[in-house]
Amino acid sequence: MVSVAGRTLLAALAGVCVLALALLVPEGVLARVRGVVASPWFPLILVGLYVVRPFLAWPVSALSVLVGYKYGLALGVPVALLGAAGTSLIPYYVGDRLPTAGRVLGRVRSGGERYFAAAGDTRGVVAARLAPTPAEVVSAGAGIAGVPLRAFVAGTLVGELPWTIAAVGVGASLESFSLRSAFDPVLVGACVLLAALLLARPLYRSRRR
Repeated sequence: MVSVAGRTLLAALAGVCVLALALLVPEGVLARVRGVVASPWFPLILVGLYVVRPFLAWPVSALSVLVGYKYGLALGVPVALLGAAGTSLIPYYVGDRLPTAGRVLGRVRSGGERYFAAAGDTRGVVAARLAPTPAEVVSAGAGIAGVPLRAFVAGTLVGELPWTIAAVGVGASLESFSLRSAFDPVLVGACVLLAALLLARPLYRSRRR
């Protein structure tokens, strides 16, 4: 169980994150970052952005666009994919360590366990990543449900791949950095359809049981 001091610290951290989210938006912050894209310190700045991203609830694709803008498509895709997996580990570990004895988190845990039991750990993460769902919800939910780390990372890498390629491609084609063209409705529809196809058979079998 989390101590009173620990809960107070978490509440304070959450308040800071909410305030930061209200004051800092990806477009504005990353527009400032583009001024140091040519700096030798840019890799460290990029790592820092991936670390704070979950606390500010920025979309992973925002950083993928920035990576593509800096490194191009060939190098940008593996860099952005590694960043997407790394930044997802933070909410995953938070979810894994949350006390689930309460009513709300207990229901989240049981619902997640049923979902991953039906879909499979890796397949379930892949489908959740393909669907346009908030990254932190997927990561923390997998941690709460007890998805093994290896399955979580593998599912994240596969599920984030099409989003990463698209976002890095957008960034690589930009003459000046912007997030306005980072989302393609056709890609969103295709990923949702693929997620549904991945889940259709295992969920059908689960319902029949």
